[in-house]
Amino acid sequence: MPPAEQEDAGAATLDGIRRVLLVAPNISRRMGGEGIKALQIHRELKALGHDVRQVTHARVRDEMLADQPDLAIDYVEDGPTQVWLHRLRAKPMLALLNAWQLHRLAVRVANDFLPDIVHFTSPISPVLPYFRMPGRAVVIGPLNGNVTHPPAFRDRESAGKAIGAAILRPLQWLLGRLFRGKRDALLLVSGGDRTAAALLLGGCDEDRLIRTLDCGIPDALVDRPRVSHAGVNRSFVHLGRLVPYKGCDLAIRALARGDAGATLDIIGDGPSRGELTALAERLGLGERVRFIGWMPTGPALHDRLSGYRALVMPSLAEANGIAFQEAMVLGLPVICVDWAGPQELLTVDEAIMIPPDGDEAVVAALAAAMDRLGQDGAFADQLAGRARAKAMALGFRWRDLLGRWQDVYRRARRSPPTTS
Repeated sequence: MPPAEQEDAGAATLDGIRRVLLVAPNISRRMGGEGIKALQIHRELKALGHDVRQVTHARVRDEMLADQPDLAIDYVEDGPTQVWLHRLRAKPMLALLNAWQLHRLAVRVANDFLPDIVHFTSPISPVLPYFRMPGRAVVIGPLNGNVTHPPAFRDRESAGKAIGAAILRPLQWLLGRLFRGKRDALLLVSGGDRTAAALLLGGCDEDRLIRTLDCGIPDALVDRPRVSHAGVNRSFVHLGRLVPYKGCDLAIRALARGDAGATLDIIGDGPSRGELTALAERLGLGERVRFIGWMPTGPALHDRLSGYRALVMPSLAEANGIAFQEAMVLGLPVICVDWAGPQELLTVDEAIMIPPDGDEAVVAALAAAMDRLGQDGAFADQLAGRARAKAMALGFRWRDLLGRWQDVYRRARRSPPTTS
């Protein structure tokens, strides 16, 4: 097919949505879930045939120039005010200033690029403000948040998180009237009723909330054969940033209580690593707990994950969790706490879902689950098969998810954009 005909065919396929301006504070393979997801959205939209341009922060420039030189990116630079606010640890003011600078650059780029859609892919919090872009068709999301710890674990919640939950209603009411960006946009919502409730408090209309998955999975992982399980395998893995709400300490304590032959590899890094290392030493676990460190998403990580019996992720305030989706696709059984994000993806038919009834109850249940899965390969394989089937039925593949987002893009274009 001649190039001109290819372009015409692509335009027909995309139904007039050709130019997409993406906006996110970070796009990166090295900066956690939101950055990874924002980068993947850019690459997948480009692969679908869109002309994509990105606005993001200069902190990722070196990585992008080295690893993603083909992407069209405009960068927000830090000024003296950001440096000053960072030194003062004035996080709310810094977050607001960063959001305003991203918005201002997005407006300038949009005036030059003339996008069909402006899509803010993060931050994902339903509370953080967005500014209006009059005259533009705007999509925001997926948004996912309003997550608190289970009642039995509220003592683990930081003071700031507890205060935020207590003032959510008046804060959302105020922010929704000061910053109208979310109220004027179509919103992709992945956090279910809890996220929708926070958005409605901020004055958003129910008919502008579109339910969606939080994240997609690359073809390379979806197309891998599912891991099969048989016989005995007492090797378990925890995957993610080492921060308190991930519950890695609960997994380590469960290992100490359960089968003496079981092992736990911890893939990831973060501020809690020293504390977790000390806990493993104090419990006398020795080589049974190994801190692997951070590994980038890709074939090497997926090959490694294929050798474990299950993912042990007792997160206590997980908005969603890409790790859960990847495990479901890979065929790695999941042991998790029945709360927040995992509830949006899994049921007791596809995973071992542990009631969040407090430290001791969860540790005991984790130990029992690891003992059973370690010994019973047939049961592990049943869970893995059901979880994989559910992932396929929900359309976890990025191209399937973004294909559904095309309908949202078209709806945003049909909605009369605000002009004032």
